[in-house]
Amino acid sequence: MPPYLADYHTHTYISGDSHSTLLENITQAHRIGLSELCMSEHWNLLNQKGERLPTHYDFAPVLQQWEELKNTWAGRIDVRIGIELGNSTVDTDAVEKCLTLPELDFVIGSLHSTSLSLGGVGIFTYAKSCTDPTLAQRVLEDYIQQMEELAQAGTFDVLGHIIYPLRYFPAEFHLSLDPWQDRLDSILRQVIEGGKGMEFNTTQGSTIRAWIPLLTRYRALGGEIITLGSDAHRPACIGAGFDQAVELLQTLGYRWVCTYRQRTPQFHSIV
Repeated sequence: MPPYLADYHTHTYISGDSHSTLLENITQAHRIGLSELCMSEHWNLLNQKGERLPTHYDFAPVLQQWEELKNTWAGRIDVRIGIELGNSTVDTDAVEKCLTLPELDFVIGSLHSTSLSLGGVGIFTYAKSCTDPTLAQRVLEDYIQQMEELAQAGTFDVLGHIIYPLRYFPAEFHLSLDPWQDRLDSILRQVIEGGKGMEFNTTQGSTIRAWIPLLTRYRALGGEIITLGSDAHRPACIGAGFDQAVELLQTLGYRWVCTYRQRTPQFHSIV
């Protein structure tokens, strides 16, 4: 029997950096045999320029797409509502007041921007123009510090794409998170002890092997709550790399992948 697979990191046009519709994403997810699809639109508290964005999220467009389609696809694929919450520690209290939506099943805690002390500029924007490895290391230090604050705040169900900055800095910088391993271990311990999880984000199937060190440490520390996410911004990328991702998880000793109901993990065997 094939494993129960669900893509828990997907975007539509509501996110602003995608042109997909939920119907297109659901159709692709069903076509490739996924059991669940979770909408996880962007809600960033900072934009790429470092400007503050609203600390209240309007779920109405998300709910409209979901309500129009959920019953149509019932029995074929389960569609869930999540959110990818970026840099929530800019205003933790305000964010928490907006996470009480009854239909909300899942929250990804992401860091897309540098801290306000570094100007709040988007990491993608910063990395693409960076020519100095020393400055890149400074951004990574800032990133780890923000993740420590996020882990403490706990405004998430899983930590999202932890290796995110490594996607965008020039390959010739040969960056890794190894210099911060002790601090990452502390973050992962706090996540585990708090009943939270970690996302295995395949970046549309392109970063699977890059996750080996982090997945190895998370498992060694006792971590078991893992969600799979493609980070798809177009339908063709839904579920990308999931077969390889599951094989890697099995090799590293993982027994489950998780989905969520009412912010609570549901475990599905992969062994």
